[in-house]
Amino acid sequence: MRRVGQYANISVFDVADNEALHRILWNLPLFPYLTIEVTPLAQHSSDLATGEPRAAGA
Repeated sequence: MRRVGQYANISVFDVADNEALHRILWNLPLFPYLTIEVTPLAQHSSDLATGEPRAAGA
């Protein structure tokens, strides 16, 4: 995604752990010139994609 009005991107990486993310970022060709901010995300508790049954009445 492109941030409006800025020379910046927003990227979402689905990785197994911090080490996997670290490897991806360090292998980016422009990594030495980037300013990177990492914001951890969590799966939403009512995400239907989890396959877990929802509580009755929810």
